[in-house]
Amino acid sequence: MNLKWRSVAFQIWALPLFAITPFCAARTVSFQDFSSTAGLILQANAASANGHLRLTPAIAGRGLGGAWLETKQPVKNGFETTFQIQITEKYSSGGDGMAFVIQGGAKPGVGLTGGELGFGGITNQFAVHFKNYHWGDHPTDGRYDEIAVLAASSPTEPLRDAPENFIGSVSRRIDYSDGAVHTVKILYVPGNLQVFLDDLANPLMTVYVNLAKLMNLDEGRAWVGFTGSGGADWQNQDVVSWSFSSNDPAPRLSGVTAPLDSNNAPGLTLPHRLFSTPSLSMPETTPLSVDHAFGYSVPPGIELAYQIEASTNLVSWAPLTNRTFYFRDHDSTNSAIRFYRFVPK
Repeated sequence: MNLKWRSVAFQIWALPLFAITPFCAARTVSFQDFSSTAGLILQANAASANGHLRLTPAIAGRGLGGAWLETKQPVKNGFETTFQIQITEKYSSGGDGMAFVIQGGAKPGVGLTGGELGFGGITNQFAVHFKNYHWGDHPTDGRYDEIAVLAASSPTEPLRDAPENFIGSVSRRIDYSDGAVHTVKILYVPGNLQVFLDDLANPLMTVYVNLAKLMNLDEGRAWVGFTGSGGADWQNQDVVSWSFSSNDPAPRLSGVTAPLDSNNAPGLTLPHRLFSTPSLSMPETTPLSVDHAFGYSVPPGIELAYQIEASTNLVSWAPLTNRTFYFRDHDSTNSAIRFYRFVPK
């Protein structure tokens, strides 16, 4: 039904919609440590340090680094990557962050520094960022840890590290910049991506992603690696260990007979660039896997004409921060169920 005639509510559930089964016949690249960087392309200030891959050192003026596997990897049909990160020796509150990045260009590259985390400004790429400094986005409360999944609206548009490019995000209740070693796992099946932090059995975030639509891939392959940057503040940003496994044919989701077609996936969790229609069905609610996430994508055009409001009981409603193609709900994990509606402005 057209949203012009009826507001829409959808329900947030605390459990994930699906699980991703383990990969079989996978091609795996593994680094137990980085005492040797053989097999990697290092850029800018990235280097081996105490057996770690240090993207940026805690030194002023050296806040840019990148590291990539030396050959393009198959990503179209799915992949699993697990890595450990450690952030130490913060100057002031530290900054700015690092990212796991997939790039489709002829050669991998690093981009802008500061809040762009070393990948900003480059076309044809996809990123999962780990950002602990947000002064430009949140000048009154800019120091907190965040994980976000980002993509530009088309492969030819430079990807900037900004909320309008978020597909999903988690913040406020995670802490990976505390100096300890933290383990991250990212599982991708065409149409779906899950991000795990320390708890590798339960996803922190589940979002709908189709790399074949977001990027121009080289026969299904792309560069995979990490970038990091700092600015007025700095910190050591280390990758402690890393494994990357790609799979062909694609793995399957538990309980699903084939990888999900992103055009038929539940509408409100799709990034705007994958939508086939801005309309939503009624009266059914749309269950989403929240997994402690605070950010959600919305269909194109809605943010121009509608205010998004949230409720726990369908009686009392409160407005949310409404960005282009994106909204944030900082109270989404304070209750088991959340409802959302679009109200004409």
